[in-house]
Amino acid sequence: MDEPDVLKELRSLILLKTGIRSMTPADCKTISIEISKTLNKNVSETTIKRLFGFAMVRHKFSRFTLTTLSEYVNNQTLISAIEKTENQVDTKGLNWKETEEKAKRITDFTIKSIKNRSGIPYEMTITRKFSEHDFDDFYNSNHSFMAFISQPGYGKTIVLAHLAEKILAAKTKITQGTTLAFITAYNLLNKDNTQINIEAQLKNMLGISSSDTLINYVERNYKQNQKKLIIFLDGFSEVMLLRDTLNEVLTGIIDFICAIENSPTIKLVMNMRSTTWARFYDRIRGSSHLKKKWFPGNYFNISDSSNIPPLTEKEVDLIIRKIDHLDYKNINPRLKSQLKFPFHIQLYYQLKEEDPEFNYSTNITFYELISRFIQDKIYKSNYYTEKILFLKKVIQLTDYGKKQNSVYKDDLISELSAFKNAYSELLSDGILMEERLLNSYHPKEYVRFIHPHIFEYFLFIELLEKFQLRVGNEYFHYIREEYKSNHARFHILQWTIRFMVRMGNFDTIDNVFQLGLTRYEKNYLLLFIAENLDYREKYAKDKLSGHQINLLHHAIAKELTAFDFSDSCYKEAIEALVKVATTEEHLMLYTSLLSIYNILELDATSLIVLENQMLKYKAGNWNINPAVVISVASYKLKNNNEDDQILLERLEKNISPDTVDTLSVNDAVATILTMHCALLMNYPKGIIRLFEKLSLKFHNVIQNEDPFSKLFMSLNTLAKEVFAAESINTCFRKKIPATHYLESIQTLTSAYQLYRKRDYDQSLFYAIDCLEYFKTHSLKFVSLITYELIIQNLKSLFDHSRQNEIMYERLRFAEQNNISLKLLNTTSDLIQLRR
Repeated sequence: MDEPDVLKELRSLILLKTGIRSMTPADCKTISIEISKTLNKNVSETTIKRLFGFAMVRHKFSRFTLTTLSEYVNNQTLISAIEKTENQVDTKGLNWKETEEKAKRITDFTIKSIKNRSGIPYEMTITRKFSEHDFDDFYNSNHSFMAFISQPGYGKTIVLAHLAEKILAAKTKITQGTTLAFITAYNLLNKDNTQINIEAQLKNMLGISSSDTLINYVERNYKQNQKKLIIFLDGFSEVMLLRDTLNEVLTGIIDFICAIENSPTIKLVMNMRSTTWARFYDRIRGSSHLKKKWFPGNYFNISDSSNIPPLTEKEVDLIIRKIDHLDYKNINPRLKSQLKFPFHIQLYYQLKEEDPEFNYSTNITFYELISRFIQDKIYKSNYYTEKILFLKKVIQLTDYGKKQNSVYKDDLISELSAFKNAYSELLSDGILMEERLLNSYHPKEYVRFIHPHIFEYFLFIELLEKFQLRVGNEYFHYIREEYKSNHARFHILQWTIRFMVRMGNFDTIDNVFQLGLTRYEKNYLLLFIAENLDYREKYAKDKLSGHQINLLHHAIAKELTAFDFSDSCYKEAIEALVKVATTEEHLMLYTSLLSIYNILELDATSLIVLENQMLKYKAGNWNINPAVVISVASYKLKNNNEDDQILLERLEKNISPDTVDTLSVNDAVATILTMHCALLMNYPKGIIRLFEKLSLKFHNVIQNEDPFSKLFMSLNTLAKEVFAAESINTCFRKKIPATHYLESIQTLTSAYQLYRKRDYDQSLFYAIDCLEYFKTHSLKFVSLITYELIIQNLKSLFDHSRQNEIMYERLRFAEQNNISLKLLNTTSDLIQLRR
């Protein structure tokens, strides 16, 4: 029976089975559904239309289609006739080598095109190990197809290109001898935009006779040469906006998967965005047969519809080395964590091209990456006005981020109708995504931003417009009242600070620190402000006014009196502020704070550098000249032999005799600097006398419950034990917000008092806890003091074995950190003061 006779017989039997007397185009969909229900196999509505003459026939029907229809009408004679026809193939001129060469030319062209379009130089990209493992598992399985699925920008195409190169180079044993054809979805389109037949398109590309089927051809070759055909299919994003065209492509893919059915010789690997995959999966959801043929991969996440994991730390390090030609250890850890998501890599590369030294500690890099991403995908794209209006509506429907971040799709009906093309691009570019969630057992469709940081950007923009682009007291009051427990608040503040720095207006910068932020959040924002200033100075054409600069530094200086020496952000903020300071007063203030760090870290080298810098400045409005204090501390740490009594006298003379009624930031910093410097000395009487003089000078201001007063009293008690243990405990019970450094000093003070009261067990417990904290944060000087207290407690407890262990540990600590024996003796004498 020839093919025309087979088709004629099938048409007659289908009409008979369905009871349709007069066939219409509308009946084709019904027949397609019935076939799917009966056989769990898919024959599309368009294919049925071609069979009955309602659509143009450009290619022969596939074996799968004819066999499935024959099974549907339950006619074994037709199945035998089809198999007989398929076996009568013209084998003249068939040459697998030629087919292989054509496949290689197609693959080489596709890879070359990918290299040319790569967002960063292709040689800077890397092979993803997970893709090799997934592909190996798929190749050895009985599955017919797999797909690398993720949101846009996760490097799916690059993953497939590297995988293709490995197969071509036969670097993996399991794929040696495999023929690879790497094509794009665009290759499957035809000029007439008719029904897509992937099998026919592939046969045409590879030069396979039209009278043969792809499966028969590949299987015959497999029996002779043991070579499989692997098909890589990419480029769905190029046809995604053409909704009808994409539907045709997806239909063609499903038909092709059905055609290759159980053949182990043909494997299909695709790249799809999550939104495209969702549409594709909806089409095969009802077919258990097709779902069994799908290999989901080892990393499939059903909630995100993705099976591509973020870059590992080693992969990020490898990319950074290729981009920067530097040791990856020099890259800020926070930046590295952001680069685990591949869509940031391209933007990071652009930033590095503009500024090779771009390596900030805060999220400034991340905000620059997000800003550029939005500029490229929205403000410089088609339909940008419609996109902005649509996103504004999404933000408004979330009640400005105070409700859930997803929006019920039905609430966007008017916008979806008005901005259809803009919405399609927002989906395809990875700005928005659709998701289906069960609500009271009924699925509902929602729309949300894929990345929360992009949502926070547009939330900030909408808030800014709500207040007519004015970041004033009302703006901050609104944030304080409306976003008290909302995690988006901190990110809104960072976008706000970035905006204020760009605009050069700091009239209301004080408000940032009046929002009930944690100490860590304040320190981080200080660093964020400083780094944004530094970045602005490098690239902004206009300079900030002196008035605005003074407003900013005045607001920052008040926050620095928290003296949070154990927070790395606090120190990094001060170091960044030194770079952007423009007056001698500000430079002296920031240098003085850094010198306290150097004393705590016993860093003589850095302290000498600061000493030389301070010589350039004049201490006009300082009651205590910090340059003198730094000079004394530097002299002491250089291990000079001058008597500590003389050094303490220099410190004492440096303090003006007048009492202070209003505490300035300069006085607070210089006082804390002087106290830390004095504790380095090995002359207890001089330390006591100096602290008494400071107590008299600041008697009128140290009664307040502020960080300066509490740290002042704690250091004073640490040196002299003036206050009783109960007053310190009361201070703790009030739960006044304090820094971790202040809390640790208070705990150490309590440990000293417990030692004086001969409660050695409890004192030892507190001291060991403090030591672990001080060592973790490189506070070496107070670590030595704590070591000595632990030793004295163990000595009093007659635990000589542990005492010797701690003494040896202390000695090793001193050797590893280049600490002199003279300083070890100093800490010992401080303990003797307690006894």
